[in-house]
Amino acid sequence: MKKYFIFILLHYVLLGNYSGGTPGSSFKYGTNARGVALSQSTVSISNSGFNAFNNPAFLPNISKDEFGFSFFSMSLDRSIQSFSIARPLPPSAGVGLSVFRSGTDDIISTNDFGTSLGSISQSEGFGMLSFGINLGSLSGGFNIKAYFNNLDNYSGNGIGFDFGFLYNLNEKIDIGLKINNAGGSYSWDIDSEQYEEDISTSYSIGFSFNDNKSLLITSQIDIMPVKENINSDRLYNIYRMGFEYGLDFYKSKNIPIMLRCGIKSIDNKILYSLGFGFPINISKKIKLHIDYALDPGLVEEGFSHLFSFTLGSI
Repeated sequence: MKKYFIFILLHYVLLGNYSGGTPGSSFKYGTNARGVALSQSTVSISNSGFNAFNNPAFLPNISKDEFGFSFFSMSLDRSIQSFSIARPLPPSAGVGLSVFRSGTDDIISTNDFGTSLGSISQSEGFGMLSFGINLGSLSGGFNIKAYFNNLDNYSGNGIGFDFGFLYNLNEKIDIGLKINNAGGSYSWDIDSEQYEEDISTSYSIGFSFNDNKSLLITSQIDIMPVKENINSDRLYNIYRMGFEYGLDFYKSKNIPIMLRCGIKSIDNKILYSLGFGFPINISKKIKLHIDYALDPGLVEEGFSHLFSFTLGSI
């Protein structure tokens, strides 16, 4: 009975974590504070330090090496860490190497009779190799992901792919498309028996308007499956919008501050997020971007304060 209990508990953790109801749900939350502040409507915008996560089709557009790091210490004993390195491959390509991990601690474990066995932890994530190429107005890219999932003494792993496309309509408007976790699955070894568990494929399409001065407006629709029961899924949409406005906060030091907010609709519930970011020149050649987001939560789980850092050349 223990193996079946662990398997059911695994599904409970996946269903309860973040926003979603399928294996890989934690991947949907976000990898960086700017993205979360913009309600994750990022498939059509360049996001320095985290382009491989948002849409690998942006990788050929970077001009210098970029490093991104996030640490989210969240409510309900949850946490997310992400790290990404991206570099250009002249004349028209770019590559990236990234790691994402989400986890939940202090999960109460019980036996078949409801007796407490203490607490356990769960973690899920992936390592990712990315490539993108610029074909003119159209860019394309892909991610190769190696998944891992650990619950107590049990572990699963697998391989999956992302495919991203970017179309530059004009100097102010971009259209982005991404296929997430195509062909992804976990292979579990539980008490010497093998279980296969698919990671659901989702689709994102969005557009952004950037006046190249101070205003960014971005909109996105995500189409993803939600498990209705053990044998069937239904598709539903998440609608997202993000707004970013730049202010000359400290003109004498050339330090602008970017104010951000995001709105998303999930099952007729309107959720919002807020944040800001600013750059700091730490040397004549290196610039550090600091981003912050406030996530009020989906079902009253409490506020989460999220930080990300991007390091790049000036």
